[in-house]
Amino acid sequence: MIEVLDGYENMQKDYENFLRVEEGGGPFFRIYLWKKPVISLGFHQESRDFPVDVVKRPTGGGALLHGWDISFSVVDAKEIWGKSPKKIYLRLMGLLKESLERLGLSLGISNYVGSYREYFCIFQPTFGEITHRGKKLVACAMRMGKRGFLLHGSLFWTLDYLKAEQIMGIPSERLRDRMITFKELSVSWEELLKAVEDFFTRILVCKTSYSL
Repeated sequence: MIEVLDGYENMQKDYENFLRVEEGGGPFFRIYLWKKPVISLGFHQESRDFPVDVVKRPTGGGALLHGWDISFSVVDAKEIWGKSPKKIYLRLMGLLKESLERLGLSLGISNYVGSYREYFCIFQPTFGEITHRGKKLVACAMRMGKRGFLLHGSLFWTLDYLKAEQIMGIPSERLRDRMITFKELSVSWEELLKAVEDFFTRILVCKTSYSL
């Protein structure tokens, strides 16, 4: 089921699922949309003035504009996936990449491990994020707990670049230079949703095989 909530509700729900896994529950999977454009900030970022709502994520990373994306979250225990954040992250992003490549796309996974200084996350695909010819296509962030982890991300299905320029204060030409959307790659909304569902299925299959 796809949930359509405001920015605070979406981030609160992801965080509550994370806490439930920490207490022994889970796993939890979500596909969600945003009622209206909103900017989510990494947990340690300072807020700025924007003409839209701003919400803090329970994860790190840079600021991200939502409203045209399909978002998802995966919350699960670490024990099956590995205790290393890097190992868990790469396993899950590899599964997502496999699901997206079934759409006929040739994708990459960023190996950038340098420092991140930009306020907005679109300017640099960070380690493990999915790219198309060097441009960011999927933005993700992860939080580790004592027992579990939260991975959530946004798949850029489309974007009103001029509207994004007005909201973010960044020239649309620069945005196009750093990111790309699935619609620009001729992927339909329905196809992208099915790819996310396939990603969740792959996770469950892998969980079963790891536990055998």
